[in-house]
Amino acid sequence: MTIKQILKGIHQTAELKTRLVFFDMDHTILNASKYHRQSFTKSLNKLFGTNELPRTTTSGYPYLEVARRYANACGISDEFYDSKQAELTSLLVENMLNSLPDEMSDCVYPGTVALLERLRQANIALGITTGTMRDIAVPLLERTGLLPYFPLMAFGDQVREREQILQKALDQAPWVYGLNPDEVQLVTVGDAVTDITAGKAYGAVTIAVANGVTSMEQLAACKPDFLFANLEDTNAIYTAILNGTACN
Repeated sequence: MTIKQILKGIHQTAELKTRLVFFDMDHTILNASKYHRQSFTKSLNKLFGTNELPRTTTSGYPYLEVARRYANACGISDEFYDSKQAELTSLLVENMLNSLPDEMSDCVYPGTVALLERLRQANIALGITTGTMRDIAVPLLERTGLLPYFPLMAFGDQVREREQILQKALDQAPWVYGLNPDEVQLVTVGDAVTDITAGKAYGAVTIAVANGVTSMEQLAACKPDFLFANLEDTNAIYTAILNGTACN
């Protein structure tokens, strides 16, 4: 067997790897920002006496790290924040669930359902990797009608970094889908810089969508493998998911 044949075989093997696709939730497939902001504002006010959410970078961070960033920007120390975190967690869930309407399909971004339905029909393994806490994320997915698309879900509970959420999701792949994480081609779809950097850390094909607060230019600077303005070009995104290669 020649070197050329060996290299060709390696390339073909890589192409045949099963795709495992992890979607971020907020600002990627749905927009529930106003409810999140209301909950953060009310919860932080009760515990720390803050009156409004300060301007600070929160996109792509786990939920309690978002709250920490808001608190820090208001002058709250990490030590005091940590002492109140358990109480804050309960408040965030309570305030969020009290504000959510029962039907939230209007919060789903255009193109989302068409893309997810096409991937499901092609038997592509799908998962949610969101920084939002489980007790908030699951109701959001239920009320937007998106929950059935995601047998595998990993949340932002008890983590501080985006990479930890991906690892939690990969750990579920064997028993949810019967997949060995070492034998799949991971694909990540998200709207934040941290979605790209975390995906690259795991050798994923990184697909960025500018549905959120991060601009196309900011996302492009992180060199995702694919960059889209939104999820509306279903054919192009579907092709990127199935055939794209990671260029770390």
